[in-house]
Amino acid sequence: MGLEDDLNGMFAESVHELSPPIGEMVAEGKRAGRKRLRIRRTLQAAGAAGPGRRAARGGGGGGGGGGGPPAASPSAAGPSAASPSAGKGPSGAESGTGTVSPSKGAVAEPGTADLTWQAMTKILSDLLPPGARLGNLNAFGVKFNTKPNQRYIELEYDDGHGPSTVMVTVSQGRPPSPVTCETWQGGSDEGTRKSGYEAPLCRTEQLPDGGRLRMFVTGTDVAGLYDEMMDLTRPDGTTVQVVAANGTLDQYTGQKGVPITVTRERPPLGLDGWKALVQSPRWQLKVPQSVVDSGRAFAETVTRFPCPDGAKKGDCTID
Repeated sequence: MGLEDDLNGMFAESVHELSPPIGEMVAEGKRAGRKRLRIRRTLQAAGAAGPGRRAARGGGGGGGGGGGPPAASPSAAGPSAASPSAGKGPSGAESGTGTVSPSKGAVAEPGTADLTWQAMTKILSDLLPPGARLGNLNAFGVKFNTKPNQRYIELEYDDGHGPSTVMVTVSQGRPPSPVTCETWQGGSDEGTRKSGYEAPLCRTEQLPDGGRLRMFVTGTDVAGLYDEMMDLTRPDGTTVQVVAANGTLDQYTGQKGVPITVTRERPPLGLDGWKALVQSPRWQLKVPQSVVDSGRAFAETVTRFPCPDGAKKGDCTID
């Protein structure tokens, strides 16, 4: 089974009513394509491309962006040591090197309320270095990646040296991935890897509390975009995952071209920063009510992408 089949299976449940009239079929195709774009990037980072597989390109009107890399041996990917947190934006300026504060904003209250996407934006803002700017929330992505045991946000983080699309997922009970760094195939390049880009990386770290960290620097897609990914699995089965790019996944407009903009040589924060961020105890599916309340207020300050062209009524309703 190829990765294309894996992708089809992953979002098949979200693509319904593919029946006449034709207009509805076209709209559903666009929805599937946009979701394919996100799934494909996440699979690339998570190492879902097994030996001999090649990620799908195009498909479903998604603009063809974010394609996974061709299969290559792990040695070809050239695993390396963890990269420094500083990167460079298009101007060549060093990106922000402020540190993440894992416990900043924590409150001494019991977790009695369900984690909301609004609370996630506030927690993320609290944990990021001072001056963080969050915007262009993808309500469509939030809608279709929020499940009973999973919460998700997708938005842009700008540290002053170029915005980066960042995806954060908090989930419970996710099956462990069978992929190891020996079988990971996400490190080869489809597009140009510039000299200032990080080298591909896959590394696993066992934590003293019994948790496990998996970290990746992926290969580039056709536009030259690549991701840093940090995936924490706690002993209780809670998973916190962050994917950050050296560019942005832009809003789908129906126009030709890849809806991706490379904005910098490296994603913000770097692996060490994202490692600290996912280990914050604030990422829980049950949070204090005050966190939900403050998140609701903060989310009003975060700009959103308009609902994508061709989306169904309610596809971007998340409030």
